[in-house]
Amino acid sequence: MFYLVLHTALLILAAFVLGAIVGCLLKRFVSTGQVSRGPGRPTPAQSAAAAAAATVAARTSSISDAEARAEAEAVNAKAAEEAAASAKASMDEAAVEAALAALPADASNEDKANAVGTRPAGLAAPKSGKEDNLQRIKGIGKVNEGKLNDLGIYHFSQIGTWTPSEARWVGTFLSFAGRIEREDWIGQAKTLANDG
Repeated sequence: MFYLVLHTALLILAAFVLGAIVGCLLKRFVSTGQVSRGPGRPTPAQSAAAAAAATVAARTSSISDAEARAEAEAVNAKAAEEAAASAKASMDEAAVEAALAALPADASNEDKANAVGTRPAGLAAPKSGKEDNLQRIKGIGKVNEGKLNDLGIYHFSQIGTWTPSEARWVGTFLSFAGRIEREDWIGQAKTLANDG
């Protein structure tokens, strides 16, 4: 009997340890949505630039040197623009976090939203007295539809024309930072506005 209890206890302990190890590994690789880059691993922008340079090098054998130089310069300029846009996007996130951190702890959602974006223009009432069913946009439920209506947002066409600053404002106001971009509310709204 003693050996059976000891054997069961050891099996439970082994299962616990194995589960903890697997859980840590899964958390490390899955929860962040990406595997961390080790030293020496290129960023996506660097990989794209390298691929573009390789394409240009392969094509230079069939075109003249002047054309090859012009194409290489164009590819390098485009890669630099993409890298700058990527850096700007990450700077915007850092700036947003800094702006929110500078606010007092009891700041309202509207104060937080004003610190990170621009409030979209709202309407006093729906056009033709009839509002669109904003719940057709994946991610907008009854509560968020009500909040959007309170802001004067009644139509897909209004959401479809939001700028990134306006989307950031609304996302912060609704306490769902980044949700509008993740669920592509703007793209969905454009489609629904065109389809009717």
